[in-house]
Amino acid sequence: MKLRTKTVILTTVIVITTGLLVAIFIRGIVISALRAEIEKKADSIAGSLSGRIANLILLGDYFQTVEALNEVLEREKDVEYIFVTDENGEVFAHTFSMGFPPDILSWNPLNNKEKSVQLLDTEKGHIRDVGIMVMGGTASELHLGIREESLKNTLSRLKYISFILISFAIFINIIAAIFLSRLITEPLRRFVGFTKTLGRGEYGELIEVKSKDEIGELAQSFNALSVRLKSTREKMEEAYTYTHMLQAEKLSSVGQISAGLAHELKNPVTTLKMLLQSFRVDPDMTKEDAEVIYNEVENIEGVLAKFLSFIEQKDFNITDVDLSSLIQRVLSFSTFDIRTHGITVLKNIPEKFPVIRGDRALLDQVFLNLILNAIQAMPNGGEIMLSGKINGNFVEINVADKGKGIPYNIKPKIFNPFFTTKKGGTGLGLSIAYNIVSAHGGKLSFESHEGVGTVFIVRLPIRV
Repeated sequence: MKLRTKTVILTTVIVITTGLLVAIFIRGIVISALRAEIEKKADSIAGSLSGRIANLILLGDYFQTVEALNEVLEREKDVEYIFVTDENGEVFAHTFSMGFPPDILSWNPLNNKEKSVQLLDTEKGHIRDVGIMVMGGTASELHLGIREESLKNTLSRLKYISFILISFAIFINIIAAIFLSRLITEPLRRFVGFTKTLGRGEYGELIEVKSKDEIGELAQSFNALSVRLKSTREKMEEAYTYTHMLQAEKLSSVGQISAGLAHELKNPVTTLKMLLQSFRVDPDMTKEDAEVIYNEVENIEGVLAKFLSFIEQKDFNITDVDLSSLIQRVLSFSTFDIRTHGITVLKNIPEKFPVIRGDRALLDQVFLNLILNAIQAMPNGGEIMLSGKINGNFVEINVADKGKGIPYNIKPKIFNPFFTTKKGGTGLGLSIAYNIVSAHGGKLSFESHEGVGTVFIVRLPIRV
């Protein structure tokens, strides 16, 4: 059963129960009030009549007494009967057409009281017998029986009116309950639909509830939750994409330095090959030959160790990093490209440069990318200047080239993912470098003038 139906049923039951209780309460009040009025009316009639017939009873005038009783009986339609007793307590006159009942004196005896009221249950319904003393010091009594027919009719009308009022109240209540339940359940229905939307992963959607009560506050909380979920998912997707972008760019860099690796290995391998060929002719090995073989093997081992340390995948690992030695290592990766393009590298980095906290492998990637970009900016040779300085709580490393510079119209796009002007380029290198430096609490920026060259500035916080 839906909440709206439950609300309507519950409200209707409450209204019906309340209406019935109120009707019963009102009925009791009305009955008491009407009976009080009946008694008051009977007292007035009996008092007036007793004063009229007192002398007639003393004179024993039966006929005028009966005539007085009948006049009252005809005038007052609610009066069922009237009878009086003489000073001895015997029935003197009455209005019964078939004779008075033999036990009439036991219906409501005064027993020396001035007034007595007794409710009688007769064949004609309830009759209220009001008896008063006619003459003090005697047994003469006047009894007047007044029907409660008016009370019955009034109660019937009250019951009819109460039924109409309760029915109308129920009708109004049902309309109000439907409106109220709609007012409450409609936002709840939207909340249920909204939670299903979130359950499907459609984050960022908003629920429209304009009320300023608790329901409105709940809607704002749901909307804030949806926005946070969307933001969290976007960050997770961004982190996932960034990881794959980093891997793609690293593989691209690996491809670029592979030629340098092959060149670095070619010379020692050629030397070893020549020595092995000479051993075929003369198996004797001199000490000098052994020293050459050992040095060349060490060169091969060193080159491979550096290459493997670069391509090996590691988790994000923060350690103390000496930027001076890191840059020297990155330059060794680029030796072949530097020589091939006729590049001169100048360094102006203090030997005791401050240590920073960072991921050495990721920072390798940053500076390797910047150096390779500088080399590619000068295909016919040129000069790369690497300089460093301390700027407050930060160190700054500048990688400057004397290439053609970056055109003004593409400067705002330099750090955008997948933006490149190189044929076959991925457009990820500078974007990834920018993110890596930002993740270290630093900033990557550049200055460029067409025809003069470009300077990339890497700004990293000093270890505290």
